Amino acid sequence: MIIKHLVELETVINEESNEPSAKAIISMPEEERNKFFQEAGEGMIGQFLDMANEGNSWALIRIAKKTLV
Repeated sequence: MIIKHLVELETVINEESNEPSAKAIISMPEEERNKFFQEAGEGMIGQFLDMANEGNSWALIRIAKKTLV
């Protein structure tokens, strides 16, 4: 049995920040920025799921598919 869950992540960038990484992200074209955060979010959630799945034999939580918003 497969049960689907929908989780939406939101990143709020402080546009007044002087941090080089914030400035670089703000200056990215929208499509590139969306792809960057999609991949970063999937990586972060994937690492969390690896830890959450450790020792569980009755169910496995995984990322179903990669999609760009």
